[in-house]
Amino acid sequence: MNTEKQSRKAISRRHFTKTITATAAVVGLPITFLDAEPPKPANIKQLFPDGLRPLFEQQGSLIRQRKQDWLKKAAKATPPLFHISRAPINLVKVEKAADAFQGWKTVPAGSVDLILNRPMVPGDSFILDFGEHFTGYFGFSMRRFENPVDAPVRLAFVFGEVPTDVAEPFEPYHGGLARSWLQDETESYDIVPSAVRLPRRYAFRYVKITVVSASSHCKFGFTAFQAESVTSANEKNIAPLPDSQASDKALDAVSLRTLRDCMQTVFEDGPKRDRRLWLGDLRLQAMANYVSFKNYDLVKRCLYILSGTASETGLVSTDAFEFPEPVRGGDTILDYTALFAPTLLEYLEASKDVHTAEDLWPLALKQLDLTLEHVNSEGLFVPPNNWWTFIDWHPTLDKQASEQAILICSLRATLSLAEKLDKASEVTFIPKMISLMEDAARKNLWDSTLHMFVSGPNHQISWASQAWMVLAKVPTLEQSQAALLGVMKDPRAEKPVTPYMHHYMVAALWEAGLHEQAFEHVRSYWGGMVAKGADTFWEVYVPGNDRLSPYDNHLINSYCHAWSCTPVCFLRGKK
Repeated sequence: MNTEKQSRKAISRRHFTKTITATAAVVGLPITFLDAEPPKPANIKQLFPDGLRPLFEQQGSLIRQRKQDWLKKAAKATPPLFHISRAPINLVKVEKAADAFQGWKTVPAGSVDLILNRPMVPGDSFILDFGEHFTGYFGFSMRRFENPVDAPVRLAFVFGEVPTDVAEPFEPYHGGLARSWLQDETESYDIVPSAVRLPRRYAFRYVKITVVSASSHCKFGFTAFQAESVTSANEKNIAPLPDSQASDKALDAVSLRTLRDCMQTVFEDGPKRDRRLWLGDLRLQAMANYVSFKNYDLVKRCLYILSGTASETGLVSTDAFEFPEPVRGGDTILDYTALFAPTLLEYLEASKDVHTAEDLWPLALKQLDLTLEHVNSEGLFVPPNNWWTFIDWHPTLDKQASEQAILICSLRATLSLAEKLDKASEVTFIPKMISLMEDAARKNLWDSTLHMFVSGPNHQISWASQAWMVLAKVPTLEQSQAALLGVMKDPRAEKPVTPYMHHYMVAALWEAGLHEQAFEHVRSYWGGMVAKGADTFWEVYVPGNDRLSPYDNHLINSYCHAWSCTPVCFLRGKK
């Protein structure tokens, strides 16, 4: 039947229905169309009409009752910060180098003593190297010489995570995020001698200082430079990595440093930028923390902040700000929301903190109500227009298959959480939902010719789709191995651009029993950053494209980023 005939048939049927219904109403007769199709459920939840609405409404009521108490518990879990004094180890200069990261390398330029107690003049400039990346504060002391300093000393500071930061000018700036995230300051000092501590916290290894203006007659000089690192990570809790090759120890050290510098009074996504708590980043940071620093209170605080700032509809915060008081961010990421239950489950398993898991159970359960709104009655995820679906910073990644799988992971985690909390009677609907969504994935997204999952209307092949489907336990073990090994060899496949998604690829390889390939990928991908000089792992890394940025400017990228710290999960947690 062609489209025109279908349209005519639909119009004729509507006209017939209206006519008969009206006639029946006049004579007072009921009428039933034996061939009429019942309305199709709009989403998977409507397959369970009797039990889910009251259940989810009850969770919403409990969330509203507990939210303020959750924020109080978050405040009580605020960790102490460890403060360590640091001094620059030497001076460096930057030079162009085609084989170096982003085309710049540092070379030694002498002892810091070379610029101490020396008269400084406008135009003088030097770069301090503190030896490793850290998060903290910077200060210095100044002196005068024979004559009192008769004009303000104006200094320009640039704080660098990587050599490029102190090599390339920030202006003109063209980027997708605010220019104010770039770590530079120009300050004037009226009193010399004096000791100065810059008020703002920075994330850095290098500090470039330039004398912008000063008296040409009554000169000043520097007598000392000092910094103070801050973190809530207790490095005394770290045991040596046993029986490991040197390259693995380097990966471990950089992973731990990345995690350490992001561990403040929350798990920050990046201490340079965005300096706040994100749910997706939290999950990976927490997993790395469980096998390293073991700061369970910090995870608990983050869970309570994200929960206590939930929306009026019971939607957990995708991201949250701490100060001046906790408040939810303006972003809503569907896949991050779905990962709340796995994050809470993993916290329970690591910390044995049943009280917190029970306290936050209503919020974990409520997230199903919100995320499953976009799964149709056949069990297939339908990409919505009113959510941000993330998965990775890949610009053309189709995300349907990955989101389908993440929602299955969320269902599995919620079920497991319920069983551990003796609440399985509340979630008897979950096994059927999992089965429906697995069947829909196999029917609509599995390509039996390619032996891989495809995504979206164009049947896109990607690492993300295979990884998440394996983690959701949709394919058999044999299919999992074929899909993962196949996609890594397929030149058509879309590869991740972030360590965030690369982590899940490694996790999928491990889940599929491909342990050798998992370690090989850790050593190849994160080892590539180490080989390029990273002492913390970067937000974005694509071998061969050092300047790739989701924000259209590599200078605004974060070069110590939370979601990149996870080699430690495999080096310490999987052997």
